[in-house]
Amino acid sequence: MALRISSPISIFIDENIPLLAEALAPSLPSHIRIHRFHGRSICRQDVQNAHGTMLCVRSTTRVNADLLEKTPVRFVGTATSGTEHIDTEYLRASGREFYHAGGSNAHSVAEYVLFALLHWEKQTSEPLQDKTIGILGYGHIGRRVAEMAYKLGLRVAVCDPVLRSAGGEFAPYCREVSFDELCSTSEIITNHVPFVQSGAHPTVGIFDAAALKKLLPNSLFIHASRGGIVQEEALWEMVQERNIATVLDVWEQEPRIHAGLARHSLLATPHIAGYSYDGKIHGSRMIARACGEFLQKSIAPSIDADWSVFERALVHPHLPVLSLSNHATLYAALQQSRALEQDTTQLRATLNGGATTPEAAFDELRKQYPVRREISRLFCQANAGDDAYTKM
Repeated sequence: MALRISSPISIFIDENIPLLAEALAPSLPSHIRIHRFHGRSICRQDVQNAHGTMLCVRSTTRVNADLLEKTPVRFVGTATSGTEHIDTEYLRASGREFYHAGGSNAHSVAEYVLFALLHWEKQTSEPLQDKTIGILGYGHIGRRVAEMAYKLGLRVAVCDPVLRSAGGEFAPYCREVSFDELCSTSEIITNHVPFVQSGAHPTVGIFDAAALKKLLPNSLFIHASRGGIVQEEALWEMVQERNIATVLDVWEQEPRIHAGLARHSLLATPHIAGYSYDGKIHGSRMIARACGEFLQKSIAPSIDADWSVFERALVHPHLPVLSLSNHATLYAALQQSRALEQDTTQLRATLNGGATTPEAAFDELRKQYPVRREISRLFCQANAGDDAYTKM
């Protein structure tokens, strides 16, 4: 029989998770209170005196024993696909339930890469057709990038030893290669792997000096997975030595960024590749479903989210009709919808000094990120279910 909690309950929700509070609030009884917080500022004292607490975060909150030990937090949900900010082993050992929004922003990141490819084509005046893109990681994002790249006319090489060891399959237009071959034969490289420090296939620092020395001169290197996957000083050396073009969204010492790489890159953005409005809403909706199910089993079956909040938010009144075969039209549309060149200008401006530190400005850019809509979702057959949160 499920435990029923009747004492006051607090639901802490990061202020950067859109519409989650609005979706949950209408069906909540009076003894359940919602509290909003800033991701980097929440501490143990904030949640220590609450009852039956639920905690919903984004990637800026470190969820571990320092935050949760001897607190009543029983539920943790992150409205992000990545989980490296969560000590999942601690949550499992302490009996807390944990959910994350795996794949929620996958299309947003894939669209970021799509724009990066078209932007590089525009800047170099060299057609993408028949160039090789090497994709490290063939998960939610990697398979979307592979499909888009193939439809753009690129040859697709993929490296994913984890998927291979699990018996997974690649699309017929993908050529499976080793990591060394990916680095040494691809005119374009992009990585979409999780932050893994140990085990059979660690990813932290995988693009080290030895790997980066294999990059082809005048190639394009896109980095929109997790800071720490790439050793930035080694990349900076190759950028200068081999004229490597870079597109960087994540940073090794986030929120501190590498000034040289930020100024030199074709695009340099504050970890917002997955920050499309649509991606955020998908993440919120996944965690709303997990929250609703937790509340139903522990409080009352009648508690559920107002799903119409998300349905209304995802309506796109002016979705353009586009084709991946028309690069110029697609590029112009993405220039307007995602405005990544503007994001680059704003991030570089934080390096020039001002009222706040570059680190604080980095966080503020993310917090105040404007509504940017996805326009290419219909191009991909690889879209996963938007409501399928992951329980760990």
